[in-house]
Amino acid sequence: MRKASVLSIALLVVTLAAGFFGGVAWQRSQVASVQTDDGGDDQQRDRGDRRMVIDEVGLGADKRAEVDEIIQHFMVQMRALYTEFEDYRDQMQALSDEYEQAYRPKQRELFRQTRDSIKSILAPDQRALYDSLLAVRYGNMNRDRDDSRDGRDGDPPNGGEER
Repeated sequence: MRKASVLSIALLVVTLAAGFFGGVAWQRSQVASVQTDDGGDDQQRDRGDRRMVIDEVGLGADKRAEVDEIIQHFMVQMRALYTEFEDYRDQMQALSDEYEQAYRPKQRELFRQTRDSIKSILAPDQRALYDSLLAVRYGNMNRDRDDSRDGRDGDPPNGGEER
């Protein structure tokens, strides 16, 4: 239980750090494009890009250089943090893979058993209709369900109906 909590927290920290690091890298690329383009504002608006908030302050060249140095220092720290948690990311991925390999086949089997139990009480014409409705809603029941459809695997356990 403790290992799972630590790994969950580590995954959260890594996810937040990666998002923040990506945002800073994106902002740095925007700073570089503003500094190299004479018409940067119009060009950025045309592309739909946003400028860094600090760019709205109207800094002089000396303050801009200090801000760039601060951002660069931060990026170095973020890279170090990302590297520090690399083992946790690997462990979380391994646990996720192990979970998928253990859980998904059992889940699919329960769905199959549920459908088969429902079919066993249906009249032949109802069973045929039920099968065709399931096929329309979920596709071929016999295909490999390792590929997620709409973010979920397998059929709902309640006879093929969604809640």
